[in-house]
Amino acid sequence: MINTSQPIALIDLDDTIFQTKRKMLNELNIEPKHVGALDREYQPRSFMSEKQFNLISWLLSTSETIPVTARGTEELSRVQVPFTSWAITTHGAVLLDKGKQPDEEWKNIVLNRLQPLSPLIVQLRDACEQLLNKMHVNGWARINYEYDQQPIYFVMKHTDSTKTEEIYRVADRLFKEQDCSEFYLHRNGNNVAFLPHCIDKGEAVKHLLGRLLAEAPDRPVLGLGDSTSDHRFLHLCDWFGMPKNSQLSQFLSSLIT
Repeated sequence: MINTSQPIALIDLDDTIFQTKRKMLNELNIEPKHVGALDREYQPRSFMSEKQFNLISWLLSTSETIPVTARGTEELSRVQVPFTSWAITTHGAVLLDKGKQPDEEWKNIVLNRLQPLSPLIVQLRDACEQLLNKMHVNGWARINYEYDQQPIYFVMKHTDSTKTEEIYRVADRLFKEQDCSEFYLHRNGNNVAFLPHCIDKGEAVKHLLGRLLAEAPDRPVLGLGDSTSDHRFLHLCDWFGMPKNSQLSQFLSSLIT
């Protein structure tokens, strides 16, 4: 039975409701209190402050809370927040149902759009690795896969998270030297993602909201995100917010100061 008044909360994860201990202590000056996510060795990697924990607890108890994340499906499985509804992962490439299985309709849509681009994703990642070596930047570029090894996009990071300007220069040069017309850039801290235009959190959210609101169009939709790219789905919400001092809040502040 659909609760026709229950809010829908669409929330980004990293740097919105949790972040690394290093960032909390060195940049945000807040105390890690609760584990948010585990690393590949299943050790605590990301943490929540008491305020973040209280916020997510409130959302889970009052709304249908749906993560909208760049994390892949395997990474999402290591998140320690007890989500029970749908989930959007891998920058919108995957829509997981309440049983944590990929939604077949959305899967077919994404694969039809992506398959012609698969060779380009691999070629661009290889060119990126060559450029990192050529520019003597100590970083790496990795393809994220879903749906039985379908390349979705690739991400570049520096081994030293304080040297983000170096990988930004690599990204800018790659866009100048290669045909990147099928891709857009997502930059936030030590994270540069090269995404096909068809991979978009907003497109996945639009698809899911079409289902959730079909029988209950007056359900309030709330959104939370930290990066400028999160506006791709936040603008579809009735109300949205962001953490203070986030990339998105700093960008908005720069427009009015």
